[in-house]
Amino acid sequence: MSAGTAASQETLASSLQQTLSANAHERKQAEHFLASIEQTPHFVVPLLQLVSNQSTDANVRFAAALFFKNFVKRRWPQDENTEDTLLADDRQAVKREIVSLMITVPKNLQLQIGEAVSIIAENDFPLHWPELISDLVSKLSATDYHVNNGILQTAHTVFKGWRSEFRSDQLYTKINYVLTQFTEAYMQVFITTDKLIDEHAGNRAALQILLHSLMLLCQIYYDLNCQDLPPFFEDHMAEFMQTFHKYLVYMNPNAESDDDDVAGDLEEVKASICEIIELYAQRYEEDFKQLPQFVATVWDMLTTVGVTRKYDGVVSKGMAFLRTVVRNPRQRELFSSSESLKLICERIIIPNTVLPESDEELFEDDPIQFVRRDMEGSEAGSRREAAADLVRGLLEQFSTETTQVMSAYIQKGLEQYAANPAAHWRGKDVALFMVTSVAVVASVGSLGATQVNELVNVSDFFSSQIVQHLQDVNSDQQAPILKVDAIKYVNTFRSQLPRNLLAQALPLLGNHLGHPNPVVSTYAAIAIERLLVLKKDGALLFGPADVQSLAEGMLGHIFGTLDSADSPQKLAENDYLMKTVMRIFLASRTNILPLAPAALGKLAAILGEVSKNPSNPKFSHFLFEAVGSLARFSCAADSSAIGQFEATLFPIFQMILQEDVAEFMPYVFQILAQLLSVHQASGRLPEAYVSLLPPLLQPTLWSAQGNIPALVRLLQSYLQIGGGQLASEGQLQPILGVFQRLIASKTNDHHGFNLLLAISQFTPAESLKQYLKAILTLCLNRLQSSRTAKFTRNFAHYVASVLCIDAQSEVGVNLFMDAMDSIQPNLFATVLQNIILESIPSVVGRVERKTTVVGFALLVASRRFQSSAGYKSLTGPVLQQLAAMLMDTTVKETKTLADRSIVDGSSAAVAAAAVADEDLDSLEIEDTGYQASFARLATLGDIKIDPCPQISDPAVGLGQILKPVQAQLGDAVQHLPAEARQFISQAITRA
Repeated sequence: MSAGTAASQETLASSLQQTLSANAHERKQAEHFLASIEQTPHFVVPLLQLVSNQSTDANVRFAAALFFKNFVKRRWPQDENTEDTLLADDRQAVKREIVSLMITVPKNLQLQIGEAVSIIAENDFPLHWPELISDLVSKLSATDYHVNNGILQTAHTVFKGWRSEFRSDQLYTKINYVLTQFTEAYMQVFITTDKLIDEHAGNRAALQILLHSLMLLCQIYYDLNCQDLPPFFEDHMAEFMQTFHKYLVYMNPNAESDDDDVAGDLEEVKASICEIIELYAQRYEEDFKQLPQFVATVWDMLTTVGVTRKYDGVVSKGMAFLRTVVRNPRQRELFSSSESLKLICERIIIPNTVLPESDEELFEDDPIQFVRRDMEGSEAGSRREAAADLVRGLLEQFSTETTQVMSAYIQKGLEQYAANPAAHWRGKDVALFMVTSVAVVASVGSLGATQVNELVNVSDFFSSQIVQHLQDVNSDQQAPILKVDAIKYVNTFRSQLPRNLLAQALPLLGNHLGHPNPVVSTYAAIAIERLLVLKKDGALLFGPADVQSLAEGMLGHIFGTLDSADSPQKLAENDYLMKTVMRIFLASRTNILPLAPAALGKLAAILGEVSKNPSNPKFSHFLFEAVGSLARFSCAADSSAIGQFEATLFPIFQMILQEDVAEFMPYVFQILAQLLSVHQASGRLPEAYVSLLPPLLQPTLWSAQGNIPALVRLLQSYLQIGGGQLASEGQLQPILGVFQRLIASKTNDHHGFNLLLAISQFTPAESLKQYLKAILTLCLNRLQSSRTAKFTRNFAHYVASVLCIDAQSEVGVNLFMDAMDSIQPNLFATVLQNIILESIPSVVGRVERKTTVVGFALLVASRRFQSSAGYKSLTGPVLQQLAAMLMDTTVKETKTLADRSIVDGSSAAVAAAAVADEDLDSLEIEDTGYQASFARLATLGDIKIDPCPQISDPAVGLGQILKPVQAQLGDAVQHLPAEARQFISQAITRA
């Protein structure tokens, strides 16, 4: 290793060590340094060497592995809409070293490197990484299982993504490529591993390594079979299934985990085998001749397996297998007798619905973790949920019989509780859980139960068994879990219970926000938040008037709980509470005004505290959504409230910006945009915002990717409020400098166009005129050097928006064509014909498509266009594309959705854009997504940039524009294809 490389490793090690520092300033400095040097060529080589260096501190190695994984996530994927800033040499170096790295590093580092391998393989394998599988196979060892485990872990990392992929020719080509190179070696390792486990049955240390290998082999087996049954595995099914059965019943004290709370490799092997046989029962039943044997084995296993947490995965996967078999009508006879149903309920379902002792401990010791695990599930899987799923499977085939059997156990539990509540509260806890399992036929997260068992009256059960636990906050002191059960019942059946019962429950839930047990108060918050978005017949079940009388008490309880936190991390721990605060503001609308001053003070104090050490991204997101919604509705009710918001928030925002709290800066810019928008009526930018503008334009702020969307949105607000003022004061030029920076980036060019649209919309045409030539020159250069579909589509829309300026007098048309002619006479005809025309139909978004139709209709109808032979000849092609756009009714996306989903491909982008209509009643903040770099505030709303607001229907607008000049257009229209000709003619006729 060269001295230069060694020095690089030392520098990296020092910086990574500092990222672990408790000193926030030192940590930030190290993070900034690493962010700057990762852009340098060959940076990744010493980083990987640092990960592999066994003499390096273990914490630094882990930090290096984590940084490498995130580096790959940020910079490895490449397509035409993102910059490729990673050298080809560096890509090759990584692919050359990473398999060897996986073999040699400890298990905790393998998980990080494995994720990087997965990302690389997803992008490069097999086309740009054809040697991967042969490299893995060549390194498999007959004796060294440390090496084999690294290889198998790598293979599983590459293959596991297939489980969730949709079927496609490309996917099958990839799988077949792997099968031809991998299966023979895989089976040999499988056979050898089984043999070695037998040979080392008394050697605990050896078994630990070998069983880990077997667990990985089982996971890979599932990976390779998840899409279809390959011929190789069909041919060898008997051998594999014999071995799987062997380990499903395998007993060896030397192989079992010592820790009752953590599954060992043997337990994970059994869970993986249950997954495999469930897959085969579901997908390959006809070929799976061993199914009856496995049903009997799993049945026996589930009746004898221990109750400790280490077996949770085995039990839940085993019940999932039985559920799959139960749901198959062809296997009905296995469970059809009343005795079978009784046995499966009594010996498998009921025992696994008892609240585990470990959960009772978690309820007391770590309440938020208890809630989170219950709401989001755990990796091992919950026995209770698996039991509930098995009940639902039985109900599909034996609805009446299952309901009758389960009802008997439910009644027994309720009677035991009634006789002695203190001694038998667990009986009622099980009964309440079973009622939900039996009653829910179908459910979705956003609505709760959407279909219920007609044999269960959920309303009567609420009145007889549920409400008693909610009427007195101080009841159930010996068993607060029953309050949780009651609250969960309301939440689960909220769409099925009548309004009068929910109206009875809502204030009772509000009271429980003040319950001293954090689990109870958190579930109350979750249920309230869900009730406040519940709709029936298209309208909110509880409107602002319903919430008004309850809001103060609810907020008082929540803020009281948050005030009691003793550290920023503890304060930000419970994002469920902050989400409910946000929802109360949204549900109250303008009725929140009387409570706003006190609520703002609380939110500001919380923001000031958590900004010292941001630790929970969800809490932070809901906190800023709460601030945004409170400001939105308070200022809508009383515009003078803006002064208090600015006076309260500006000092905190200033601190966040000065301290460079990167996680919060995009939020701050978005809230500033919202507050600034309140000043729209004045038509002038307040002095505080004027003085803030120069720092906002500094390149350092724009170098952080997460800041860019928020800063663009803020500049749009500046232009909306004071576009003329900025133009007159010479501030457009630095803003256009930002546009120039953004337009040069494939990743950010759509943000540049968003800024450009605001400049065109909100500044005088005369001001735009002096810059338009430079703007168009930049765009044309980009079209020539690195054109993408996204850029061309956005450029076409922007051109149309300029053409729409002062439509009656053709100001926009002349402005645009003058600017193009000043670059080169008749240049626009070439650009229109060769670039813009084909992209017109691809413009997306209702307003954007309307603008495009109107703008280009104005162009072809203009005297200037029709008086030039070079342009006039393009009349037909333009009209044909406009007709094609209007006749295509399948495009539903907004421009924001299309641009962002191309860049990041995330569901967050899709969902955030889908909030364009600002349906805040049913807004699901999780759906808008939290991204580490940028999270859009859904309560903020987009600035509406509509250059032709006088036209609502683009087809009508097209006809109105073309009708006065239809005589000049007659020849061009007649030569259109029949469908387009008919469409254009009808539009003119209807105008």
